Amino acid sequence: MKKVKVALAGNPNVGKTAILNALAGTSEKIGNWPGVTVQKKTGTYNFRGFEIELIDLPGIYSLSSYTLEERVARDFLLEGDYDVVCNVIDATLLGRNLYLTIELLEMGLKPVIALNKIDELENFGYSIDTEKLQELLNLPVVKVSAIKKQGLEELSETFLRVASGDLKFEGIVPRYSEFLENAINLIELKLKKELPERFPYNLRWFSIKLLEKDPEIVEILKENFPNYQKILTEVEKIEGEAKDKFKTELPCLVARERFLFASNIAKSVIKSGIVELPQETLSDRIDKFITNPITGIPIFFFIMWLVFKLTFDLSSPISDWIDGIFSDFLPNLIKSKLGFLPHSVLSLINDGVLSGIGAVVVFLPLLGILYFLMSILEDTGYMARAAALWDNFMKIFGLSGASVIPLILGFGCNVPAVYATRAMRSSTQRLITMAIIPWMSCSARLPVFTLFAAAFFKKNQSLVILGLYMLGVFLALLLAKVLSRFLTKGEEEEFFIELPPYKLPAWNVVLNQTWIEVREFISKAGTVIFSVSVFIWLLASLPSGTEYAGENTVIGRIGNILVPVFSPLGIQDWKPVVALMFGALAKEVVIGTLGTLYASGESGLISSLQSTFTPESALAYVVFTLLYIPCVATMAAIKQESGSWKFVSLVILIELTTAWIMAFMAYHLGSLIF
Repeated sequence: MKKVKVALAGNPNVGKTAILNALAGTSEKIGNWPGVTVQKKTGTYNFRGFEIELIDLPGIYSLSSYTLEERVARDFLLEGDYDVVCNVIDATLLGRNLYLTIELLEMGLKPVIALNKIDELENFGYSIDTEKLQELLNLPVVKVSAIKKQGLEELSETFLRVASGDLKFEGIVPRYSEFLENAINLIELKLKKELPERFPYNLRWFSIKLLEKDPEIVEILKENFPNYQKILTEVEKIEGEAKDKFKTELPCLVARERFLFASNIAKSVIKSGIVELPQETLSDRIDKFITNPITGIPIFFFIMWLVFKLTFDLSSPISDWIDGIFSDFLPNLIKSKLGFLPHSVLSLINDGVLSGIGAVVVFLPLLGILYFLMSILEDTGYMARAAALWDNFMKIFGLSGASVIPLILGFGCNVPAVYATRAMRSSTQRLITMAIIPWMSCSARLPVFTLFAAAFFKKNQSLVILGLYMLGVFLALLLAKVLSRFLTKGEEEEFFIELPPYKLPAWNVVLNQTWIEVREFISKAGTVIFSVSVFIWLLASLPSGTEYAGENTVIGRIGNILVPVFSPLGIQDWKPVVALMFGALAKEVVIGTLGTLYASGESGLISSLQSTFTPESALAYVVFTLLYIPCVATMAAIKQESGSWKFVSLVILIELTTAWIMAFMAYHLGSLIF
C-alpha cells in the first residue's frame, strides 16, 4: 500500500488534533520529537488504497526560533520527511491564522489550507469566499469541521492529489512595502554572491529571517558564508534606517507588514450576514466573572473541588471493586485451583504479578474520570482562563500561569500532572514544575495522613491534614523560586495564552482524548510499576524459607540497616521504614505494608502504631511521607518528559534531603508541643 505523509501545521487550538482524531481515530500515537520533550502525535488511516500518515506539529504562531515548539515545527518543515503540508486554520480567526500561512509561503512551501471550524463561523453570521481565498493565495483551500466530521473526505482527496502532482498550486510570493522589499532584495543579492553549493534554504525567506535577527538563521549564516560580517553589517544599517524612518525595530516592522498582508487578505474574503455586531458577546460577559481575581479565584476553587469530588466519588466504588478482585478474589482462586504449585511460584503470582498488575489497574478509574472531566473543562475553554487567572501570582516564584493546571492535577495524581506539563511553552518552567509536582500531596498519601491523624491527633485531624497539604505547597513554591534563580539566569519568560470562545464539549473528542491518555498511562507507567512490583516481591521473599516480608528477608535486613537513618526522627522500628520503601511503588502501599507487617486490621493497626510511635515521631513520619520520593509511576513520567535520568536523580536527592530535614524539625518541634 502506498503511503502519503502529511504534516499538520497551525496555531494552538485551531483543531489540528481534532482533525487527526477525526481521520485517524484511535490509531493516534503519542511520543516525543527526537532530542526534545515536545509532544509528538501521529496517526494513520487508509483512504482509497493509500495509507495516509498525519504528523501533528506543535501549535505555533510563527516560524521563528524563540520557543522549543517553533524550533521543532520549523526544523521539521525544513528538513523533515513529508509529502504534503496541511495548514490548519481557525476560520473564526482567519486574519491572525493567515500570519503563519504567509510565513509558510515565504519559506517556499505550498500548503493545503484546511479551514476548520467553518460551522462556528457560519453560526456567527459570517462566511468565507473560499474561491477568492484560493485565488489570492494560489493554494488549495478546503472547508472542514473536524467536530462534525464535515469536509474530511475532500481534504483527504486533496492530500492525495497534491502528493501525486495531479493538483498543482504554485503559491504566491508575499510582497511588502517598497522599503522592506528593497531591504530583502539587497540581502538576497549579497547572499547570492557567495552562495555555497547545495544551500537548502529559500533565499528570500532566509533574507527575511536575517532582517528579523532570527538567532538560528544568524548561526547558519556564520557557518556557511565566510564574509557573514559584511551581511550582518548591512542588516544593522537597514535597521538603523528603519528606526529613523518608521520609529520601530526592524523585526517589528517585518512582523507588522506580514500581519497587515494577512489581514488584508482576510478582510477581502470574509462576508458578513450580520447587520450590526453585538457590543458584548456571551463569552465577554462570562469572562467578567471568570477572569476577575475577586470572583474568578473562588469559582476556580469550587470547580476544582467539584472535579476532585466527582473523581473520587465516582471512581472509589469501581477502584474498590477492582482492588477486591486483585487482592482477594484472584489470589483465592489461584490458591484453590493452583494450590499444587510450589509456595514460591504462588507467591510470585499473588504477591508479585497480581500485586503489580493490580497497582496499575486500580488507578484506571480515577485517571479515566479525572482525564474525562479535565478534557471537558479544556474543550469548553475554561482551562485557558484558569491559567491566565493565576499568572501574576506564579511569577513571584519564577513560574507562570501555565504551571497552575499541572500543580492542581498533582493533588489528584502526580502522574497525569507531570504529563500535563507538555502544554507549557517554556522548557525551563516545565522542568521546575515537574520537580515540585511530587510535593502536591496526591490522593494516595491521604490514607496515611488519615490513619496517623486518627491514631495521634484525633482532636485536630482536619487541622493536621490541612497543615500537611499547605506545607507541601509552601515548600514546592519555595523550591521553584530557588530553582528559577539557577535555571533562568534572571530571564523572565512571558506567558501568553489564547482565550478561546466558550462552547459545549464535543463528546467524541473528549472520549477519544480520555482513552488516549489512559492508554498511554497503561503502556508507559504501567509496565514500570509491574516490573518494580516483581522486584520488590523478590527482595521480600529471599532468602528461601523465610517468611514473606519478614525481618530476616532481604528487605527486612535492609530496613534494619536503614533504621539508624530514621532514628533521629524518632523512628526506631524497621517495619515503618520498610513500609516507606514499599511506598516507593505507590503511596497506598505504605498502609498495606504496615498492616501486613503488624498483622492486624485497621483498628488493631492503630493500636500497634500507638505502641510504636509517639505523637512527635508520628508527625515526623507523615511529614516524611509527604515529602520523600514520588512513586515509581511519577518517576517514570518525569523521566519520560524530561528525557534525563540525571534530572530524576536530582529530584529524588532534593526531595529525600528535604523530607529528612523537615521530618527532623517536625520531630523536635513536636517534642516541645506534645
